Amino acid sequence: MNLTKILIATFLFLLGSFGHWYIMYWQFKSPKWISSIYPYLLAIACTWLWIKASEYGVKGFNGSMWSNRFLFFVTGVFVGSFLYPIHFGQTFTLKVAIQLLLALAIIVVSIL
Repeated sequence: MNLTKILIATFLFLLGSFGHWYIMYWQFKSPKWISSIYPYLLAIACTWLWIKASEYGVKGFNGSMWSNRFLFFVTGVFVGSFLYPIHFGQTFTLKVAIQLLLALAIIVVSIL
């Protein structure tokens, strides 16, 4: 396992997940968003970030695609937990906290 590559993959997945969140959910704040070119351009950038993140992640996890896939999933969950309260005022409940803890446990198991 190469922790440096896993950290790089995590950073790239996080960047891509922030972009993805806006691609999918900003339409509920700005209805014209989805008919503009911006979400589609952002999708190209996010795809590139995720491809590079997967390259680093799979190498970092010594070829384990499952661990890389879970890292991808968990970064998206954490981004959502940050942006839903900011943009939509959805409260951070105990249920969300438990789900985040479970997501974090998935990554810990992958690293161990």
